[in-house]
Amino acid sequence: MAHHVGFFTYLRLKVIVTLLRGLLVVQGYLPLRRDRLLAQKIPVHRERVRIPSRDPARFIDAYLYHPPSPSSGPAPVVVNWHGSGWVFPLLGSDELYCRRIAHEASIYVLDADYRKAPENPYPGPLNDVEDALRWVGLQSSRFDPARVALSGFSAGAHLALVAASALRKSLAQLHLTIVAVVAHYPETDLSAEPETKTVPAPIRPHPHAMLHFFHDCFVPDKDLRTDPKVSPSRADPAEFPPHVIMLTASGDVFSPEAVELAAKLDDGRRTVVVKTLADVHHGFDKGAQRGTKEWDRREEAYEVVVKSLKDALQVS
Repeated sequence: MAHHVGFFTYLRLKVIVTLLRGLLVVQGYLPLRRDRLLAQKIPVHRERVRIPSRDPARFIDAYLYHPPSPSSGPAPVVVNWHGSGWVFPLLGSDELYCRRIAHEASIYVLDADYRKAPENPYPGPLNDVEDALRWVGLQSSRFDPARVALSGFSAGAHLALVAASALRKSLAQLHLTIVAVVAHYPETDLSAEPETKTVPAPIRPHPHAMLHFFHDCFVPDKDLRTDPKVSPSRADPAEFPPHVIMLTASGDVFSPEAVELAAKLDDGRRTVVVKTLADVHHGFDKGAQRGTKEWDRREEAYEVVVKSLKDALQVS
């Protein structure tokens, strides 16, 4: 809400994000359309779901992708959150990924929305993540609460990592067992200044001013940015699930911190899979065209995810 920051600061953030959202509609149309056309060729049933939130009369929108041959009893489920910079309304932008995971791994995939900043800064988006997972735990006739995996892209990957660490213990008290997390090109440490984040050969890097803007929208209070619920790289490694799958891009300035977190978690107590896709940028898989390196790297990444999830969720 606006009261988390001063009125004029909020007004400035609101004006900028409104302009950026309009620009995204124009620039994102063709890439999202390419993915949507590919996705619709995958024979997976998609169901619209409205998940109750902790706020009276407010629901969280989601899409549930069904496996081709659902089992007769409770089945494993992957809960996914889309990328957004915590500000862009992009539910459905991961449809190709969700359909492929549901089809190729034969599991349910719940693609859940979350509130966006600056209108709803931290902890609003994380509360929606927690509410979606609590709802999953109540669907024991459909989902196996002992075989739940989390997934996300960019800001959604950040939320998935937080849910898989700082929130995991409280969710376990509801008999919801998170056994794996898949993080596609996440930012894991929001306490570090954007200017300190770099790679030897950056590709299409976000301007530092834009990263500051995203952080200011999502967590305007800088003192909170060292909290493990904001920066999952600062969470206790023991809080993470038995399987961690980290996918990064060599040209993404967030890659080093994601790889560093994966290395910290690779302590012999869990299975850690790290895949850095060569010569591609943050968000490389969205709108990739056949014959490009982005297309090839997307195939590599999604194949790793399918195999890893099948192993983690014990799907034959």
